[in-house]
Amino acid sequence: MKLLSGILVLFAGLLLAQPAAARDLIDSRTMLDDATGTLTIADVAGHIVTPVNPSFDVANSKTVHWLCLHVQPPAQGSKVVLYLFPSFLNDVRLYVAGPGNPLTWKTRATGNHYPYGDRDRASTNLGFVVDVGASGATFYLRVNTRSPAQFSVQALEPAEAASNDYRHDLIVVFFLTAMLCLLLWAILSYLLDRQPVVGLFAIHQAVYTFFGFVVTGYLAPWVPERFPQLADTVDIVLYCAVNFTPVLFCRALFKPYDPPPRLMRGFNLLLWTFPVLLAAIALGFDSAAVNINSSLIKLTWFFFVVVAFSLRKESTPSRRLLQIFFVSILMTNVAFWISGLNTRIAALTDLTAFRVLIINGLVIGGMFAMILHTRARQARREAQQAAIDLILVQKKFELEKELKRQAQVQAQTDYLTGLSNRRRFVELAERELARSIRFQRPFALLMIDIDHFKAVNDTWGHSVGDAVLQQVAQLIRDTLREEDIFGRTGGEEFAAVIVETDGAGAMDVAERLCATVADATIVPQGGERIQVSISIGLSRLNGRNIAFDSLLNEADSAMYDAKESGRNRVLLCEQN
Repeated sequence: MKLLSGILVLFAGLLLAQPAAARDLIDSRTMLDDATGTLTIADVAGHIVTPVNPSFDVANSKTVHWLCLHVQPPAQGSKVVLYLFPSFLNDVRLYVAGPGNPLTWKTRATGNHYPYGDRDRASTNLGFVVDVGASGATFYLRVNTRSPAQFSVQALEPAEAASNDYRHDLIVVFFLTAMLCLLLWAILSYLLDRQPVVGLFAIHQAVYTFFGFVVTGYLAPWVPERFPQLADTVDIVLYCAVNFTPVLFCRALFKPYDPPPRLMRGFNLLLWTFPVLLAAIALGFDSAAVNINSSLIKLTWFFFVVVAFSLRKESTPSRRLLQIFFVSILMTNVAFWISGLNTRIAALTDLTAFRVLIINGLVIGGMFAMILHTRARQARREAQQAAIDLILVQKKFELEKELKRQAQVQAQTDYLTGLSNRRRFVELAERELARSIRFQRPFALLMIDIDHFKAVNDTWGHSVGDAVLQQVAQLIRDTLREEDIFGRTGGEEFAAVIVETDGAGAMDVAERLCATVADATIVPQGGERIQVSISIGLSRLNGRNIAFDSLLNEADSAMYDAKESGRNRVLLCEQN
């Protein structure tokens, strides 16, 4: 229980702490609602004059919202990120205002109806990266989504947008971690005492955790490019389910308190709405299902409060405590529901859908934790031995896992340089090659050899030769990017895959490697100063369907040609 209290306090701090205010470069926002969704940019350009708040509700899937944004130039550079929220918007189209017919203006689109890899920003948060001139620029957004959402857009400098992404990711990671801990706790508790209410909470916790994962945009990177709308469909189904599972859980929770039979029949009526909504989704009435479920959520939480105040028996926990819990949850939701209707209330509550998602998850989880703690206290003696046994099993598992991890690392790592050994390098490189062939992406392979390395060993001995290998490996590793694949393939030879880089870029990297090593002075411990150079052979995929061994042979052949032509240079395989 102390651990749970610590988690809740941590999340309260993360949730309520205000980040440093980012400078929004939008100096004016105006909006036009297109109730039929038939207007084009030519129809609305220059006619959007109604001012709008930075955040507003979008709830009708048939209505298209047009925004006109006047953006100031950034303090440095010309790049600006139009930062959109939330991440489950279906379709947001950007128009860059310019001279001439608006139908010819440059346009881009984003949203969860578009493949993750095709979006402007490699982030779960939606947005566009735009150029803003010294005098500012005007942009139009066409927003269309079928799920109720509190939409907002800011124009941020890239560093501020990245900071927002980082903070958002940090909170989501901690939130999902806490939700998973509560889920595992619920599953274990159910297995120990087989209480139906515990099992129902575990189901609710699983659905809510997955919903949080999806609605915050973290499912998008995993959705196949051919089915980008899958994330949206899953989101809608889970949105309906997060109202269904609390009804199941609360019906079992309230039953020992002997609520009136009429109210218990109300639970059954609410439960039947879920299969009806699923049928509507299956028949293509997604928007209707979402809007109905949005109204049902409001009705359901008012209903829970009514039931809490009509309980006729005492149980564990007390009726008064249940009433406090459900009223607190309802007040939080009501504040969020009305915040979009009044700017002053919105500023006072500072509630967003993201914050309500976390608050509801933690409050409901905390309520269950208290119930479980109360019941566990009654059977503490029986649970203590089981807890000790569980800790021992966990420690043994962690020890075995660590030993297995260490053995796996040793099997994949070169003992001298700490790099991937030949086997591990080939495994990673073949995986990257298969991806590059599949998605027709660039792929470049470097074979690297230290020049006159035998002379180093013969002159200064093998201990100095080992030091040279280690320091050359470190120089190359520091020059390459984190995502590039680098390993020692044997002796004084290394190999590197330059990920997502074309031939010219790979040649620049290889030449930079040569210059870095040649300019460096290696000073072995207790030895004199040594300078070495490297020769590099380069081969490219170049649109071919080719085996990795063949590319390796090409790079190896080019490397030997580089050594024969004078060393300390890069040669591209002639077949490329």
